[in-house]
Amino acid sequence: MRVLRWLLPVILLLPLAGRADQADEVARIHTEAIGGRQRMEQMRTLRATGRVEIGGRVMTFVLLAERPNRLRMETRTENRRIIQATNGVDAPWQLLSDDDPPRVTQLQDFAAREFAADAEFDDPLVNYAARGYALDYAGVARVGDRPAIRLLVTRRLVDSFELLVDAETYFILQRITRQVRQGREITTEIRFDDHRPVGGVIIPHRFLKYADGRLLYESRFETVEANVPIPPDSFNPPILVNVQLPAAATETGEIPDAAK
Repeated sequence: MRVLRWLLPVILLLPLAGRADQADEVARIHTEAIGGRQRMEQMRTLRATGRVEIGGRVMTFVLLAERPNRLRMETRTENRRIIQATNGVDAPWQLLSDDDPPRVTQLQDFAAREFAADAEFDDPLVNYAARGYALDYAGVARVGDRPAIRLLVTRRLVDSFELLVDAETYFILQRITRQVRQGREITTEIRFDDHRPVGGVIIPHRFLKYADGRLLYESRFETVEANVPIPPDSFNPPILVNVQLPAAATETGEIPDAAK
């Protein structure tokens, strides 16, 4: 992919290109760099297993995803199981095994929107306009020792974040979100690393999430399989109970973002 490095100065120096045109060109090159639209559309499902390190604890997880926007994340410790999922139609839900009796609750507000966005099978730069994303070119930056392109992304006129795209490989390196919670702005970063091919498509296998510069957790894919059969009811809640989660419960019950 290093042959793509010459494209960065070309994009920066185009005198007649607007910021939207530059952002569109970055998205186009990114899509080709990770495998191309045809290979991506041929990938219908993913099954991944891995580990999460958080606060000195290690948890294992199983992730199931199905195009276009179905996701199930099951995380386990020795004594606890947490499931979060969406079928792409109804509100995202979660089940905590230590509830007595166990019950299904709906995610609310920001947590629900974030999980629904994470459930989208393709990353935000792939076929972005048709999926309700708007892109704006915002210059260049660095991620560690890597030159990067900054894109401002708005999803369906509601949620906004930054993406930092490697200027040589055109892989997504970082996602930055700024949210006001309880009257204070919090900057959340997800760093993507260890990009490898799965079914002909390049996806990251390591994810680090930070809040205001503090590491919250690190998660890794240990196995990833494409186009595996997934039971049809995997994304539906076993019980439909319309219970709202308190804000504190939503934050402490957060499941690591494994995807994008």
